[in-house]
Amino acid sequence: MEKVLTEINIKEIAKEIVEKVKAMKKDKATLTILSGELGAGKTALIREVAKHLGVKEKIISPTFVIMKIYKTKDKKFTKLIHIDAYRLNKSSELINLGWEEIIKDKNNLVLIEWPENVPECTNVHSCSIQISHIDNTTRNLKVCYN
Repeated sequence: MEKVLTEINIKEIAKEIVEKVKAMKKDKATLTILSGELGAGKTALIREVAKHLGVKEKIISPTFVIMKIYKTKDKKFTKLIHIDAYRLNKSSELINLGWEEIIKDKNNLVLIEWPENVPECTNVHSCSIQISHIDNTTRNLKVCYN
């Protein structure tokens, strides 16, 4: 799927992404990876996904803490795990943060920004999102479901 992402349709696109990944039958966590340059809108899209799942907390990029875990109001995804791998240099750093436990739980929706920094952890993903700039207010969004 390829779309133009704007402030007007970001909620609709987030809802569509959540509904499609919820429909996937997984015996492990559902992993969604988000790629794009700084300021492309990865965290903004994750913020809308979180709202759609009923997360009430403010969603900010976990660049310095690497990972934030949020409880949701959703029946399938009871936790949203937001990982920003920007500061990680290799997959073992994410593994040391409890990756194996995180990925085992089928009730987890895991969203990873900068997946290229942790390739061994993100090679088996359910959804891949690539965001690129069109201009200051619009982005090109490519979403691929596996």
